Amino acid sequence: MVLVHHVLRPAHPSTLLLVAVLAVLLTVAAHAGLFGLPLALITLSWLLKYAYVLLDSVAEGIDEPPVLSVEMVNPLEQRPLMQLAIGAAGFGLARWVGGSAGTAIAVLVVLALPASAAVLGVTGSAIEALNPLAIVRVIRGLGPYYAVILAATIVYALAGYGLAVLPVWEIVRFAAAAWLLLSLFSLIGGAIYERRVALGYEPQRSPERAAERGERERLRRLDQMLDEVYVPARIREPARIVEPLRRWLESDSGSALEADARAILARAGSWDDPRAYALAAQTVIARLVAVRRHALALELFDGVRRARPDIAAAAPAELRALIDHARVTGRRRYAEQLEAEAGR
Repeated sequence: MVLVHHVLRPAHPSTLLLVAVLAVLLTVAAHAGLFGLPLALITLSWLLKYAYVLLDSVAEGIDEPPVLSVEMVNPLEQRPLMQLAIGAAGFGLARWVGGSAGTAIAVLVVLALPASAAVLGVTGSAIEALNPLAIVRVIRGLGPYYAVILAATIVYALAGYGLAVLPVWEIVRFAAAAWLLLSLFSLIGGAIYERRVALGYEPQRSPERAAERGERERLRRLDQMLDEVYVPARIREPARIVEPLRRWLESDSGSALEADARAILARAGSWDDPRAYALAAQTVIARLVAVRRHALALELFDGVRRARPDIAAAAPAELRALIDHARVTGRRRYAEQLEAEAGR
């Protein structure tokens, strides 16, 4: 499953080193009595703040785990305290209500805490993290991944309980507990990233953004190529425009071919030289016929033919292919009209 990668992300050497350092500090604090309480609070604060930074990083599509820095332990970062306050308030309400209603509230709090952490991690707003509608939207958006998060939360809680009762070294107990917490937060961030479309979330890095950047770069290069091609068209050397257009179209495929064919004809239609426009049209139509995009070729051919009836929008071989396609697809009268025009 794709989420396994996110679960295991804290196994990165830099994160393991951080976990080891925090475990050492917590062990020292545990053996220092009351004097170790400030160190324990500071260390736990660092751990929780890093957990949210890790969640943010994973949700943004950044594969490399972040390295703990001064900025991450900024005292203005209050999301861990917000999350603790939200959990304490929920369980406090459950205890105050008591009975079966209180148990139901406690169960709801447990079920909603991961979603609350997700909302808090993405928005940084305690108000949004308390908003039932926001929590429901996140749970619905995460879909089956939320069930995985809940199952992981239960498994991690049981593992934490096992660590507490098993006779293991204290430093190992602290290190394992810290790693499990980071793994859970990484899982939440990973679920947000994997379900980004359903959540309406736009991370910094994603295949969609990469494709968007690639498309912008491709359109920039197309525009540059057409600017360069316009030079020989403007100085009445139309033959020099064919090769660049042919190379470009041969590198295209799928929807890019259709979009670029339309863009080329639109740009060529603004040139002053009818001969250059005709060569551009013939080059485009020839490529579309070569890749058996006859319907699109016939549509673009007809558009050029209507805009400039005085030019030959297709070479004889491609024109014959278009006539045959028109006849096969039931446009017999149109095919006969093209044949009559070709015979003139």
